[in-house]
Amino acid sequence: MDVHVRHALLELNRQFYTTVAPDFDQTRQGWTPGLTRLLEYVPRPTAGQQLTVLDVGCGNGRFARMVDSLELPFTYVGVDGSEKLLALAQEHTVDLQHGVAHFYRADLAQPDWVQALDSLPAGDAFANGFDFVLCTATLQHLPGYDLRRRLVQELSALTNGVLALSAWQFLSSERFRTRQIPWSHIGLAAADVEPGDALLPWKQGQFAVRYVHQLDEVELRQMAAECRLRMTDQFRADGKEGDLNLYVILAANED
Repeated sequence: MDVHVRHALLELNRQFYTTVAPDFDQTRQGWTPGLTRLLEYVPRPTAGQQLTVLDVGCGNGRFARMVDSLELPFTYVGVDGSEKLLALAQEHTVDLQHGVAHFYRADLAQPDWVQALDSLPAGDAFANGFDFVLCTATLQHLPGYDLRRRLVQELSALTNGVLALSAWQFLSSERFRTRQIPWSHIGLAAADVEPGDALLPWKQGQFAVRYVHQLDEVELRQMAAECRLRMTDQFRADGKEGDLNLYVILAANED
């Protein structure tokens, strides 16, 4: 993908989340079936140890509250590019009963985003990686296969246990396929982007447009193989159709 096209799509999504953050937060309060099922894959720490969780693309931090429901001692780190969503995440997690949450802003399109982890409080607790790393509904907003693959590789390096990814399967739904906005809306053409790329509208509270890519099972399996990860499980859940998100559970290949 041309670097100028990539920059335009990334900037579109930055503006999208700046514009819709409060409304987006209100639609992301509930525990979806897919996220709830992810709790089954969270490793249980041994006696005297804390569970460590890294949530990349954490949004309003709702998964921290979900981890808190496990009643295990834990440290949660949330990373997101939206300052407004991170501020809301801080508010939503002040009353955690069993753990502590740290949040920081980072541009996941830039390879230096991982360096900020070194300066986090209790950063030595993550020196050997996190027990559970998740990246849900985030890869789909990174334009270009190479950029998405790079992030998966970075997540793999931060994982000492389980890596969970999810991707929106909007092309499997007629109601979303018919909502696609022409690329000319933002001055691009279909030839500028990759198969599976789309522009979709947001109409809850106000109108906005975001870039999204459908990562199907084939693409996720290819990325996993290239990053020396094995897929240990997968399932689909969520949305009115009950299957709008594809979740995959990954672990490092055993040499």
